[in-house]
Amino acid sequence: MATAIVSGFPLGVLHFPIAVGLAAGGAVVGEINRRWHYLPAIVAGVGINTALVVLAIPVLGVAATLAFTPFLLLAAAVNAAVATLAYLILRRRL
Repeated sequence: MATAIVSGFPLGVLHFPIAVGLAAGGAVVGEINRRWHYLPAIVAGVGINTALVVLAIPVLGVAATLAFTPFLLLAAAVNAAVATLAYLILRRRL
């Protein structure tokens, strides 16, 4: 949301449902990690993050959304890798 504020809310009111979707995704990732293992949680998190791009179709259009999706997938995967590394380091210390 901070990035959206700074950049002038380029997706308009769609920022709220995207934020809610990401929060729900975070809850799902946490629950999968708690019940099973962090690896399926990573896959679920990247999948949820990438799937939420469909909410941008009304603003970006179908073609732009499809063109944007691979980059979002890559960014989500890199973010998940960094977050997993931090999680693995911190869970040993806590």
